[in-house]
Amino acid sequence: MSESIKNEIISWIKLIATAFLIAFILKTFVFQIAYVKGPSMEPTLYQGQILIVSKLSYRMRAPKREDIVVINDNLEHKDLIKRVIGLPKEEIDIKDSSVYINGKLLEESYIQVPTYENDFSKAIAPDNKYFVLGDNRVESRDSRSDSLGFVDRKNIIGKAVFRLWPLNKVGTIK
Repeated sequence: MSESIKNEIISWIKLIATAFLIAFILKTFVFQIAYVKGPSMEPTLYQGQILIVSKLSYRMRAPKREDIVVINDNLEHKDLIKRVIGLPKEEIDIKDSSVYINGKLLEESYIQVPTYENDFSKAIAPDNKYFVLGDNRVESRDSRSDSLGFVDRKNIIGKAVFRLWPLNKVGTIK
């Protein structure tokens, strides 16, 4: 094998290895793709939509109320997509199909049908824990559930920032 062919092969190997390293770094620290499964975030997000999740968002700041986040659910070993409702040290109360934060009614323009299967008795979010809900409150396993409860900050993977699919819905997520 000639020296030029060896150099060409080595050059390609370096290029491919560099591409894999960059992809690994981006997926691990910068962003990831998330797939919407189930109806829990309707009407904001629907089954089958594909999202870009920014992992950098929360390296620079804490999650904010109304952010749509991807959560690592350790119990079911899958990712969940939910909306941040209650922040650490806030009192959350759900009664008569309304959410109250520290006694004040939370205005939720993204909710079309404010129906809840059950109320949630007053509780205060512990340090570094967040209260999350799906936008479709009847069809959502969220912080009201004992199996999920308050979500630890370290289990929030990132913020859903962009919808890739379907093409007629491509754009930022609100």
